[in-house]
Amino acid sequence: MLQAQAGNREAANALVDRNFARISGYISHLIGDRRQAEDLTQDVFMRALGPGQPYEPTAKVAVWLYRMATNAAFNYVKRPDTKRRAAEPSADTWEPADRRASAPDQIMDQAERRAQVAAALRDLPLNQRVALTLFLHGGCSYEQIGSVLDVTVESVRSMLRRARTGLRARLNGLL
Repeated sequence: MLQAQAGNREAANALVDRNFARISGYISHLIGDRRQAEDLTQDVFMRALGPGQPYEPTAKVAVWLYRMATNAAFNYVKRPDTKRRAAEPSADTWEPADRRASAPDQIMDQAERRAQVAAALRDLPLNQRVALTLFLHGGCSYEQIGSVLDVTVESVRSMLRRARTGLRARLNGLL
């Protein structure tokens, strides 16, 4: 990261190659729009490699990038025009069904379950969604999540507990 910020193009390319999919997937989980997530991810890397965001080697690069991605997602969700789009179902969040499923009704059931889980996740408060996504998909520790959200480890535990409880309530009977 330090070499990339110093202008080393190979280091910058390697940083982006190693982290783009992870950061884009993370933002996509938070906002529910893959195309917009890719745009926001590009913005994150532009800021990360630009002159205004000096990296301090006190945290892992991935945690620093997650923090920038979280801020980008928060800002996106807070925009007035985003609230209208977020309320509409997005075709971008659909994932293809398992092709090994033997019957069309099984394929439909799987797609419907995925849509219900995605809707339940979108209904969570954003800080809980961030904590849960970082924990489950980012593989981050409680300490790293706390660093990204600028909260204590106990706050992270509480957020994750509330997120799990909220998901159970929303998905009661589904799984």
